[in-house]
Amino acid sequence: MIPAMALASGRVWHQRREPFSHRFDYPLWLVWCDLEQTDSLLDRHWAWGRRWRAVTFRDRDYLEKNDTPLAQKARERAAAEGLDWSGGRVFMLGQWRTLGTLFNPLVLYFHIPEGADQPDSMLAEVQNTPWREKHVYALPLQAGDNGELTVDHSKDFHVSPFLPMALRYHWRLHVAFPELRITLQDRAGDEVVFAAGFTLHLEPPEKAAMGRVIRRFGAQGLATLRGIYWQAWRLWRKGARFYSHPDKADND
Repeated sequence: MIPAMALASGRVWHQRREPFSHRFDYPLWLVWCDLEQTDSLLDRHWAWGRRWRAVTFRDRDYLEKNDTPLAQKARERAAAEGLDWSGGRVFMLGQWRTLGTLFNPLVLYFHIPEGADQPDSMLAEVQNTPWREKHVYALPLQAGDNGELTVDHSKDFHVSPFLPMALRYHWRLHVAFPELRITLQDRAGDEVVFAAGFTLHLEPPEKAAMGRVIRRFGAQGLATLRGIYWQAWRLWRKGARFYSHPDKADND
């Protein structure tokens, strides 16, 4: 059964394999929500809301920076990218604004057709550091061996200054609610250069749990940025090659 809304908590991990090994993982929590039911989720706790709350949901924080309902924006963006999301349900997995802070390296939007229990496609909204640019990949998903959903595609957006552009992305999703595992590999040919992923457990958004994530994680947007810059400093200390933003380099 697909939950309409849930608190997804677990760990995010990164593993660099070339030219040296570098691994880390952090605890985190994300929101899983049917985009037609965001207000129903917000109504469950007094500290969650659309304005000036410990956890705040704003449509303008996602996709285009406007106040069009996110459900509408996601369906329209999918259509513009050649995906048919006219029916079915659309879910998001991502951070919401906490204690006034927000930084989402990745937000995923899943389309689940009527009567299905697995997504058939997704939008991956990627934000880079330190430029704060956004890019959206529209990705049809295929059922692979052992029940995983898979998709491979070219890297079209500069994300980390410590990884080159000439890579391909290989996604692997294991969707077995209440468990959710997502892995993304960056490959140069057949060689895995870098991998990252989530391992998450979805729990019902009961009032006590909604308060607990605030107390445990606090300003998660700030923690995310702090972790990114701390790991960037460690990579620099190890001698990782720096790749300039291709658009910025052209303007130098």
